[in-house]
Amino acid sequence: MPATKPSAVDVARNAYAQAYQELAKMLDGRYPLSFKRAVFLSENAYFDNRLSYDEFNAQITTLAQVCRLLKSANDPYFLYDRADKEQVARNAAVFMLLKDSTRLGKGRTLAPYRYDFDDFNGDRDWRNMFVTKLLVTHRGNCHSLPFLYKILAEETGAPAWLALAPNHIYLKQHNEKDGWYNTELTSRTFPNDAWLTASGYISKQTIVSGIYMDTLSAQQSVALCLVDLAKGCERRLGPVAAEPFVLQCTELALQHFPHYINAQLLRAEALRRQFERQTNAADSQRAYAAMEAAYTRIFETGYREMPAPMYAEWLQAVVKEKAKYQTQH
Repeated sequence: MPATKPSAVDVARNAYAQAYQELAKMLDGRYPLSFKRAVFLSENAYFDNRLSYDEFNAQITTLAQVCRLLKSANDPYFLYDRADKEQVARNAAVFMLLKDSTRLGKGRTLAPYRYDFDDFNGDRDWRNMFVTKLLVTHRGNCHSLPFLYKILAEETGAPAWLALAPNHIYLKQHNEKDGWYNTELTSRTFPNDAWLTASGYISKQTIVSGIYMDTLSAQQSVALCLVDLAKGCERRLGPVAAEPFVLQCTELALQHFPHYINAQLLRAEALRRQFERQTNAADSQRAYAAMEAAYTRIFETGYREMPAPMYAEWLQAVVKEKAKYQTQH
């Protein structure tokens, strides 16, 4: 009797399970930590493992080489003169690649990578959050753009750290002249911390609790991909069908990044749905206790939800009021 062909749901579940296993092995030290690989895994699962890592890696390798060429071409004109000049120049090259058109010779030009305000949260199409989509279209958002920057920074040896704000990801960097500074790829600027706090949704409590404006370690950066994996699974299978996987992913993510607010929120929502489905009193009580603990934890961070229209307005404020929010280098 011929083997039964697996259903589309089974294929998707298997793809997500494979990605989870590899990310888990990265986080517990069995595999080397690789943000590039982690990003690919979280996106490839959405396509049932049909993407090619070799092709993805080749695209990244090519862009990294362009960054190195940009750095070499601009080295004679680079005026920064501190001891960390090499690292600063590497970051400058990555920023130039993403910000401006790059002439490649023989009439070829590499287009810049722009922010796409259409469906910037991936509400209509989760693929709009993907680096793989950004590489093809050169249109991204505050998720894919900083992810690509981080990948290229690691490829070229440029020190850069992901950081979080409400509904947002950006870069933090450091040099001997300016100290810590922010790189914002939505507006292609270097906004100061005043812009971040101007949203009104970053309080002292959220900074102290560690959910916003801190540099992320390599493990924490991979934990972001674990939550992306869970969100993608929700989109593919639906919230209820994906629930066990979401809880599995968020539990592991929070082990390695306890303050990650998106993991806390995703987990709390899954626990809320579990509670709402209970019909047995004892099960209902247990589900309520788990849900209450999750939401209490979120409340204690100082988190407040930022509405999407306000977020879009906040993003554009750094462009409209550049003089107010721009860090001068």
